[in-house]
Amino acid sequence: MKKDFTINMNKTGNKNMETDLIDACLKGNMNSFSFLVKSYKKPLFTYLFRLCGNKDYAEDMLQETLLKVWQNLKKYNEQNKFSSWLFSIAHNVAVDTLRKRKVRNNIIYMDEIHEPDNNLNPFTILIAKESGAKISNAINKLPEKQKQVFLLRQHGEMTFKEIAELLKEPINTVLGHMHYAVDKLRKELTEKDE
Repeated sequence: MKKDFTINMNKTGNKNMETDLIDACLKGNMNSFSFLVKSYKKPLFTYLFRLCGNKDYAEDMLQETLLKVWQNLKKYNEQNKFSSWLFSIAHNVAVDTLRKRKVRNNIIYMDEIHEPDNNLNPFTILIAKESGAKISNAINKLPEKQKQVFLLRQHGEMTFKEIAELLKEPINTVLGHMHYAVDKLRKELTEKDE
């Protein structure tokens, strides 16, 4: 007998919609799960890709992350942001995968992540690709902890407190990592422009 799952889309705010989707997922509705994680796939992939520098590894890690999210959804605490919980799972999957595969310091290019907009002129596309490559290379040169904090903050949109809890570091250490990461990126990018 097929069960009918409906989601109340009239509630205001994404938090309420996420809660409804999670409830439907817990009842076995795979369509709700697809809808729930749809908006997170691109930022998750970008985060994972920037950590490992390999498109295939990032795809594998994304799939493993989504599988773990599905398997552990009943453990999600609604007091926390869903996105933070999701990125913490992705982070743990990445750390485990990188430890197993010992992937470190690969060159990352933005054009491997984003397809250029065909409506732009070729010169604009070229400038965007070059800028993206400079930024990616600068991020790639960061020490591992600074890189993790920077990417979790930028792509995971996590608070510093959430990052500190995830990395099991004092918040002041996390703030320091972010400060030094931004400072190094600023120096690296301004040196290359001069």
